[in-house]
Amino acid sequence: MDSRIPSVIQPLLTDFLAQMDEQLPEFLMGFYIHGSIALDAFNPRSSDIDALAVLNRPASQADLETLRRIHQTVAEKYPKWLLEVSYLQPADLGRTQPPASAPYPLYHDNKLELSADFDQNAVTWWLLKHRGITVKGTPAGELPYHVETDTLIRWMKNNLNLYWATFTRKPARMAWLLSDYGIQWAVLGVLRQYYTFREHEITSKTGAGEYALTQLPARWHKLIREAMSIREESGTSTYQTTVGRALDALQFMRSIIQLCNTLADEPKDR
Repeated sequence: MDSRIPSVIQPLLTDFLAQMDEQLPEFLMGFYIHGSIALDAFNPRSSDIDALAVLNRPASQADLETLRRIHQTVAEKYPKWLLEVSYLQPADLGRTQPPASAPYPLYHDNKLELSADFDQNAVTWWLLKHRGITVKGTPAGELPYHVETDTLIRWMKNNLNLYWATFTRKPARMAWLLSDYGIQWAVLGVLRQYYTFREHEITSKTGAGEYALTQLPARWHKLIREAMSIREESGTSTYQTTVGRALDALQFMRSIIQLCNTLADEPKDR
């Protein structure tokens, strides 16, 4: 198995694929790891195992029942790790809209669903193509689709202004900034956008924080370190109050989103 896959989760993946081969032979054409593991940012305390499976055939009802049993068995045997798998047809690779065909199996939060909610976007496809780990099938870098840098930047700018900007203007989102989870999610999440707009690459939340400490004014370093500390569960807060921290984060989000929009409009060849 690829050495980039942490040794602690290799037994789970080996067991899962063995059960698939035994109970659903010839069902899987390919199996790939993306997400934090592909970015060398796996956190054993909080990371899921994000995977994508390419199928040889549309899933029948019998296939789905067998697939559900396999996942239940694996979840009971390895309760510490959350395996998240999207099951796609070859024609769905690189697609940025939900596939028209059904069924569309998605195993998420220990439940198998027929859903079109897989995160089909330029970021997912770029990460799979450039960083994806091949467990079975055609090497990820040779999969038959392409993601242009301009496409990646356009999608991320849209995401920046439709999702991340809501943390600066919608009360329900702004309230997230009063929690530890909201601080690490929002601060590091928007910094991932900043990293991509500058470097035309994708990095992890922690990687984005480390990068920002070398690029952004010292004014924001305390908040960035706070977010990284929360994510890594590596220290106590340096803020006296959660309200003060939330107000700092609100100013930070507004500043970085404005900066990101400027960067997104200045594409550069790499």
